[in-house]
Formats: sequence, C-alpha cells, structure tokens
Amino acid sequence: MLIDARGLDRYPNFDCDLCIVGAGICGLALADELRAAHLSIVLLESGGINYELPTQALYRGEQEGQAYFRLDGCRWRMFGGSSNRWGGWCRPLDEIDFERRPWLEHSGWPIEAKALEPYEGRAAELLELADPRFELEAWRHRLPAPLPLEGTQFENILIQHSPETNFAERYGRRVCAAANITVLLHANLIALKLAPLSSRVSELKVATLTGRHFSVCPRAVVLATGGIENARLLLASQADRGAGLGNEFDQVGRYFMEHLHMPFGHVLLRPGVGDNRFYRRTRLLDAQVRGVIKPTASAQSAAQRLAASFALENASFFQGTPFLGWPPRLLYAPVVGYHGLRRARLAPLANALKHALQRVHSVPTRVRTWRRARAAHARGRARGPVYSLYVRAEQAPHPANRVTLSAQRDELGVPLSRLQWRIQPLDSQSVTGWLGALDRDLRASGLGHAEAPPENWTESIVGGPHHMGTTRMSREPRTGVVDADCRVHSVSNLYLAGSSLFTTSGHANPTFTILTLALRLARTLRTLLEH
Repeated sequence: MLIDARGLDRYPNFDCDLCIVGAGICGLALADELRAAHLSIVLLESGGINYELPTQALYRGEQEGQAYFRLDGCRWRMFGGSSNRWGGWCRPLDEIDFERRPWLEHSGWPIEAKALEPYEGRAAELLELADPRFELEAWRHRLPAPLPLEGTQFENILIQHSPETNFAERYGRRVCAAANITVLLHANLIALKLAPLSSRVSELKVATLTGRHFSVCPRAVVLATGGIENARLLLASQADRGAGLGNEFDQVGRYFMEHLHMPFGHVLLRPGVGDNRFYRRTRLLDAQVRGVIKPTASAQSAAQRLAASFALENASFFQGTPFLGWPPRLLYAPVVGYHGLRRARLAPLANALKHALQRVHSVPTRVRTWRRARAAHARGRARGPVYSLYVRAEQAPHPANRVTLSAQRDELGVPLSRLQWRIQPLDSQSVTGWLGALDRDLRASGLGHAEAPPENWTESIVGGPHHMGTTRMSREPRTGVVDADCRVHSVSNLYLAGSSLFTTSGHANPTFTILTLALRLARTLRTLLEH
C-alpha cells in the first residue's frame, strides 16, 4: 500500500513488526527481501515520487575543513534515494579491507569478507549485473589484454557497471503492492523514543512538512537514511538519553570517511606494451565492465599504505560532477528533466543531458587538464601513448572527521548536521606513495613511467560522494555504534543499514557492499521477528 502521509489525519497511528526508515537502495532492498515474510512492515520515506525543493532542503547543513559538496546537493531525498542518480560502479570490498591492519589505527571489522559472500549473487541480481563474479579470470577471455603487471606491486582488477538501476522504478511498484508493506511518502522521522526503563525503541515520531504528526510503534527499527542522516537522527533523539541513542561513548558521527577522487598525473607508456581498451568502459553482450590498476594486498601491508585504484583515461580526461553540490534551486530543473527522460524510457537523451551538464560544470577543470595533457604529450611524443590517471583512494578512519549537530534547526525542528572533514597525512601520503611505486615498477618493467600531478593536487580532491563510517561496526561499544548484526550496541531493537556502518572504506565504491550488508540484515530480521 502506498500512502501520502500528508493526508493521514483520518488514519490512526501505526503498529507494525518492522519500521524501515528511508526508501533508498538499502531500504527498498530490505523491504523487497521481506515481501514474503510473515511480518507487517512500514516503510517511511521523507520525499515523494518526484524531486521536491522543500524536502531536499531538509538536508541542509554546515561544513568545516576540506572543500566539499553542499550537503543538500549530494544526496537525493526522494523515493529511491540516491539510486535516482548514481554512476553504476560495482565491486565488493577486498578481504584486506575487513582485516585489522596493525599500522592503521581503528581498522578491523567484526566480520570477515566471507560473511557477505552468500549475498553477492542476489546483490548482483538487484543491481542488474550479468555475473556476480569479479575475479579477472572469469572475464579474461572476453577482454583485451591489460598491462603485464606480474612481478610488480600492482594488479589489474575488474569493475562492473550497473545500468544505474533506479530502485524506485525497478522495485518500488512491487514493494508498494505487497500485502504486508505500507509505504508512507513525505513522512519524516524526527525522533526515536525508548520505552520507559527500557533499551528498546517503542515509538517513532513522524511529521510532514504540511503539519501532520503521527507515530509508528514497531517491534524493530532499521535506519537506512544515509551516512550523515543516520548519525544525525541518532544524535537528535535526546529525550531518553542526553547524548543521543547509541552514543554512550561519543562514537556516533565520528570516523566520517570519503573516497578521495581526483585526476592524478599521467602515465606515458612504451609503444605496444598494452591495450588501453582493457581500461575503457566496455559493453559486452550482457555486461558493461572496465579494468583499473590497484596495489596488491601484500604491497599495501608491506608499504603500510591505504588502498587506491588508478583508472587510465584519455590524456585530456576531466571529471565532472553534474547535479552534485549545486544549490537545489539550480539543481531542480536539470534533475526533473533528467528523470522525465528516464521515465519515458529515453535513456540516451537522459545521458546526453547529463553529459552536457557535465561539460558545462567542468569547464575550469577541463582547461587545467588540457594544459597538463598537452605538456605530457610534448614530453612523451616520441615514446608512446599518454594517459591521464584518475585515482579513487581510501581514507583512514579518523575520529576528528565527524558529523555533529548544528545550533540551527530545519523546518521540522530537527537540528541540522554539521560536517567536519579534513584530509589526514596518511590519506595524502598513501596516494603519492603509490604513484611513486607505480612509476618505479613501470620503469623497472620497461613499460613506461608515471608523472606526478602539480604540487597543489589536493585542491582537486572531490568525494564520491560516499558518506561512510559515522555509525561504524565494531566488536564493542567503546569503539563503534553497531555490532556484527548491524544492531546498535545499546538499543536492543534498533538496526542500521548503509555505508555509515563501514569500519574502513577500501577503494571500491560502496554500493555493492551496502547492498550485501542489507541483504544479510534482512535475513537476520526475518529469523528474529518471525519466531
């Protein structure tokens, strides 16, 4: 059942087995997995079917430190969440990402990578990937040969591209049609309340921007509202615990992480040493894939550096971020146009609009990158092709990078978020260290060499935007917020979903991993609540 909460004056409050807050990728995947369960489910979504400025404004926030996207311009507060506009990059985290690295403080998940392997097939299906396998051997016969990196500190790996699956359009209808699920749009969670003398959530206070107020009383709750909003809602729920829920040890909101994305120098290769087609986005009969270069796990451990991947792009490659970080009023018309074309099944025109906006948005970056590429071509003209390197790098979990509450409040009375985010020395040293290692290995192997970016390269850093780590998974409550089952340590029926759970981030885009975590959580909840 689909209900607009703005018309709820004639409805009673809701009792249910499970309330899921947030109808993005995690929330819709959870609801979809539990359609056949013997459970009554309420799914709350702050937005509507379409992009709306007043709702998007609830994401407003303050920022301090490294230049970053506007908080109300880099996530989507609407049915389907950020699946309404994402890049489609898919790859699970590596085994080393879950391990405790003695040289990396605050590392080590309470689960191993293999705990998520049983859910990878279903995650690939939901993301409309042709094959759940990411091992290069499974694809090698279908792809051109990459650079021969054997014997170096680096390896070639594979990225799969989802067709940018929109979870609202792909799965929303069947979730809304499920007999056991009630979907409430324009329904904003403003506070979680505990039962008296209890560690259980007994009531969710919900409001609409039109002045309606009601409650949901569930047996269990899942917050799936994103890496910043998950922390904000826990911190703002202070009626029963003054520091907020799950925050007895001041862990909620800490360890905010991003992936550091940026153009990062050039590679000049000797003629004939490799086929750059391996590193391009390639459309096969049933899949879209591309290769990238990354340091091996053993090289990471030996060098004590964070993870990273290097994409080989055209020499004049630029990186634009259309629709991201723009003021919502400027964002509104392009987003509405983009979604209108996609809903009309005119994906080529939608992509053309996206690319046109990318070009407009990226003019300054394009000019700088073109000048660097021209200089690199001049240096490498006699030695072979020149490629731009684009890095996607891990950031160390640091407690000072955090989400707190602002003194300002939104239209519903909830304190705004305040993001403090800075690049730490290990973050930047890891990226420069890997570039130096790549240069040495290419030279030693006779493949070519890598050239460093300008000294002010950190000014080019952007994020995914991937908001990770703010309600991190940990073995005990002094070092994190949720346990290995995604349950808040100190609240017996409150669970979280999404990349806010990440203990460390790796280099891979988080979507595939957050989906496997959500599918694992769905199984946990079904086992718990059906018995």
